[in-house]
Amino acid sequence: MRSLLFAGRSPLLVLCAGLILMVSACGEPRPDLRLSYVKEDSSERRMLQDKQDLLHTSGVTQALLKIDAKNEITLNLFVQDGHDNPGRSKALELGYTQVRNY
Repeated sequence: MRSLLFAGRSPLLVLCAGLILMVSACGEPRPDLRLSYVKEDSSERRMLQDKQDLLHTSGVTQALLKIDAKNEITLNLFVQDGHDNPGRSKALELGYTQVRNY
């Protein structure tokens, strides 16, 4: 008798639980992607300009650049997952070569 009492409510409970999980998952931000690039034979001035150009690109959240004694720039580019194409394209347009994804 007890199973008949809860039999009609079980699908409703499952539906409600599923709906709650879907709504809560929609609010979760997607983590940023970290992309690494290098650019050879450059300058500090060019590096600073590249950083500004990248930071003004849609989907880019952070751009960390450093230059070594051989004038090679290392770029760690952080882009929004799902909105990464503009940042990737801009880095390639600026002459960087991708070396790693995280």
